[in-house]
Amino acid sequence: MLKVVIVGANHAGLATARYLLESGKPLEITLIDKNDSSLGYIAGATPLLIGKKIPSYKSFFSADIETIAKQVTHFYTNSEVIKIDFGCKRIFARENKGRRFNFKYDKLVLATGSSQQDLLVENSELNGIYKMKSLKEALLINQKLSTRNCRNVAVIGGGYIGVEMAEAFQLRNKNVRLFEIKDHVLNTHYDKEFAQLAQRKLSENGIELQVGEEIVRFEGRNGKLTGIITRQASYPVDMAILAIGFLPNTQLGRNYLTCFTNGAYVVNSAQQTSDPDVYAVGDCATSYSKTLKDQMVDFSVANALRGSYAAAKSIVDEKVISDGTVMTNAVKIYGLNFFATDLTTEKAHKYGIEIEYVDHEDWVLLPAMLNNNKAKIRLIYTKMDRRLVGAQVCSKADLSGNVSALTLAVQKEMTIDELSFSKFFFYPYFNLPNDLLIKAAQASESR
Repeated sequence: MLKVVIVGANHAGLATARYLLESGKPLEITLIDKNDSSLGYIAGATPLLIGKKIPSYKSFFSADIETIAKQVTHFYTNSEVIKIDFGCKRIFARENKGRRFNFKYDKLVLATGSSQQDLLVENSELNGIYKMKSLKEALLINQKLSTRNCRNVAVIGGGYIGVEMAEAFQLRNKNVRLFEIKDHVLNTHYDKEFAQLAQRKLSENGIELQVGEEIVRFEGRNGKLTGIITRQASYPVDMAILAIGFLPNTQLGRNYLTCFTNGAYVVNSAQQTSDPDVYAVGDCATSYSKTLKDQMVDFSVANALRGSYAAAKSIVDEKVISDGTVMTNAVKIYGLNFFATDLTTEKAHKYGIEIEYVDHEDWVLLPAMLNNNKAKIRLIYTKMDRRLVGAQVCSKADLSGNVSALTLAVQKEMTIDELSFSKFFFYPYFNLPNDLLIKAAQASESR
């Protein structure tokens, strides 16, 4: 019987185990993780928990841990893999209590995830500085917010997690400052014009934006955080939240397997590493960008699940059909929805891709409809062959379906002219007779 060992029991590892179990093939499946709680916790629940938009975090898990634990052959928790002998295909592990053990594998899946980056400045060890990826950290932050001496909160990092956390803290009646070293928030997924809509919404609701400011040190008293110093000014702070990005956890295999520039394991379309019997899924692995025709990193639950499906299919010798993926994003800021897929204009220029773009703004529904909203759409396409390579949408309406369609269009390398002649359904409760996306695409014809 094929022995499959999965190192890491978070989203990617649990999903791989589930897909393998669903295959119905005779397998000996072993899961191992150094933790025993919060496995499968979706970190996107943290802003909702902090902002008291949900009563409990208990429904925000990506898998049924108890069911998977009963169905796999072995499930080791509180056990850390300390070494992998790739030549002999043997795992060496240690329980938290100190007992050491080892076992063999035929196929190995590395699902070791990522860790949140530290801000490497003076006094970064002070009490009151938190990360926020794990459930344990989220609960500590929530507890700290309830204390009397927590009034001024700083969020460091203006990505989608940072802006959602800033809103959550403001909803808890805290004085909130959002620090971003670049010239606008949401810079990974959105162009400046869209980011400014987000910044305006944050400012209108009392968030102090410190955009373009670099933090040079923290200040403290008796080991506790009291302030932040930037190159421009100093600010009183009782608590700081780091939301500045992630790095893959690849210490176990980086000296043996081929790695990307950020340390992630380089994988093929089946999620195989440079060792064909070793797979990598989730945050510790690369993805292949359909648009850039190159490796990239995509720290998202959706990407973890996609990679896990491909790995499981390959392990049980079923055909894997995957020629690349695209990055997507969504964020809600005080009721204003932002959606994005793949390249921004800035990222396209960075990679030397000559692009053009078209902006279109219109009502989502017929003007006579009640509860109507406007939407702003940007479609980005290559100058030479007019192939769609990115899109951004902003509206109070839920246009996630539109962005899913645009994501598929980018992944399938549709041109903006093909989108112009596409046929979408029409129903007054949902869209316009000539859909927003089609009208936006047709607007490019005059360019």
